[in-house]
Amino acid sequence: MTVRWALLGTGRHAERSVVGSLAKADGGELVAVMSRDRDRGEAFARKHGIARVHDTVASVLADDAIDAIYDTTPDALHAPHAIYAARAGKHVLVEKPLAVSVAQGLQAIEACRQHGVTLGVVFNQRHEPVHQEARRLVREGAIGDVVLANVQIPLQSVSPRPDARAWSWRADPAMRAGGIAISIGDHAHDTLAYLIGQQVEEVSAFTDATRDNPPDERVAGLLLKLSGGAIGYAVATRVTPYARRPFEIHGTKGSILIENSYLYLTGGPADARPRLTVITEAGESVNAFEPADCFRLEVERFNRAIAGTDTPMTPASEGLRAVAIGEAIYQAARTGCVQKVAAFLPDGG
Repeated sequence: MTVRWALLGTGRHAERSVVGSLAKADGGELVAVMSRDRDRGEAFARKHGIARVHDTVASVLADDAIDAIYDTTPDALHAPHAIYAARAGKHVLVEKPLAVSVAQGLQAIEACRQHGVTLGVVFNQRHEPVHQEARRLVREGAIGDVVLANVQIPLQSVSPRPDARAWSWRADPAMRAGGIAISIGDHAHDTLAYLIGQQVEEVSAFTDATRDNPPDERVAGLLLKLSGGAIGYAVATRVTPYARRPFEIHGTKGSILIENSYLYLTGGPADARPRLTVITEAGESVNAFEPADCFRLEVERFNRAIAGTDTPMTPASEGLRAVAIGEAIYQAARTGCVQKVAAFLPDGG
């Protein structure tokens, strides 16, 4: 089975990270692109050798030559697009976040369930080989019981910005649920939880937000209590381009340090290979990994999920949990009180 894909959106992220990977992924074929600006869509299609151009979501979903959509549009459009696609019988792989609220996310999940289509959320860094190796070591008990984990992700500024239109929606409260805590912070807490195999259960948060609803923070510090008893600390910023960039995972028998992951977001040194350091009583070992095309791996796994031989790397239920964690983060920042993630999920999670 060859999955025929349509790419929704022609913005900077689609151009830089998605279109090439989508076109190269085994098990699929990129057959169409959608842009509300027809001229821009046609120029994008010519550049990337895409056969079909659409200028509305409705025309994409009416196209019988399309099996699935990859959605790179602004955050507030993700859940509505998933609902429309489900009704049209199209599978949906959506850039995180799944939705701008848990309520929206639930509607998207239910629509896809009712219409029998596959829904996945792109947390691409789960595919990074250095992260996969760290997860394997943790699961095998190489560092004992994990008790502490932290991560810092400083977003690299893009200057000059290549296209102001691609950035305008990010400052629009109607298009995004908040600032850096959900635009990059969700990557931080998702990968941290994935590496150690525990779920975020409680959160406390501090940010520098000056607008409350939705918040517009540029720096967020998150304290996390995880299901296996570990304590996590996650920092996301857009104003500290030279901050340290490692993951640290500390257990009762050793520690794991990860450097040079997330380089597509943060920038990095000349030697851009991700590195994993393991420290135990036996000594210290360091291994370097070649960077992976995580977006291609994401699409290939989703192609297999559509074929019924695999599941999405991040199923919709985990995408929904990430949205609930975001809501808990902002409530914690507003109130100064610890928030239980289950309180933001249906039936207490």
